[in-house]
Amino acid sequence: MGQENMQETMPVNRKAKDTFFKTVYASEERRRKLASFLLGIEGKQITTANVRPVLFGNKENDLAFVCDAIFYVMTESQATICPNISYRLLEYITAGLRSTVDSEQLLYSRKRVYFPIPKLYLLQTGLEMKPEHLPEKVQYDVCLSDSYLSLNEKYEKETTKPDLEVVVHVYDFRMTFDEMLCYIEKDVIPARFEAYVGDMRDYALTANGITYMQRAVKEVEQQEYLLPHNVSSVAQYLGLLIERGIFVDLLNDKEVCDMTMAQFSRDDILIYQGKEEGEIIGEIKGAIRTYKKLGVMFDDAKHYIMDEFQKSEEETGELMSKYWK
Repeated sequence: MGQENMQETMPVNRKAKDTFFKTVYASEERRRKLASFLLGIEGKQITTANVRPVLFGNKENDLAFVCDAIFYVMTESQATICPNISYRLLEYITAGLRSTVDSEQLLYSRKRVYFPIPKLYLLQTGLEMKPEHLPEKVQYDVCLSDSYLSLNEKYEKETTKPDLEVVVHVYDFRMTFDEMLCYIEKDVIPARFEAYVGDMRDYALTANGITYMQRAVKEVEQQEYLLPHNVSSVAQYLGLLIERGIFVDLLNDKEVCDMTMAQFSRDDILIYQGKEEGEIIGEIKGAIRTYKKLGVMFDDAKHYIMDEFQKSEEETGELMSKYWK
């Protein structure tokens, strides 16, 4: 799909609830390559293993699958850093492991119940204004023990070491504004990304670039984001990715493109509008205004918000009437 053929309007199909991250890893071949990259093994049997912890309102995680005897859970964090990611993934993997065994055997059997080996990952994307805000390395670990309360010297001994640890392996592909602009205009990828050729890096370039282009178009007068000389819209940026061989199979699908642009538009608006208000209503308000701006039909936006925020039709209707202006 060339740049001239890409749609600037983004109607949302409310039945297509998956994010672009899920779409990327929907194919078994991409999950197999991911497992190979993360652990250096060639998996044979791969099955999807969706996880819905009760704590999170049964909201499904971004990506979970079992490859041979290993249970992978990966989540994607776009634009903002979550310091509580280790506990969040603990909830997901606990629910995931429980789903692999018979609950009766787990609770009452005299025989040991065996679980797949859990592996937890975070793909971090986003933009930073200053280089010093970037991590020292692309890959690093975050541990649950980092969040435990500190003990005074009286308790600092072997017996007080925590009995529960969770390790999340982070792949951090955040980029500065200058790095993103350099990639868009010159196809130059940051040197620290060189060892990470594959879908994760391509996804980061897609997510970061969409975010950059949205802000460059919206905030051009503030001059924090310089508009690239070779593309002037998100749609044109996706066309540029196709030319560079990134997700050609996905971005040539108009429905995927529409969903992707709408997703990142909504995420970006929530950062600037919803989260500033600090409440879920603020996020819904931001989502409503985003869908209206994108030209989404009222009823489609209403059902999409009902699904996303787990709100009743009556409550969603009241909010739509109030903020659809």
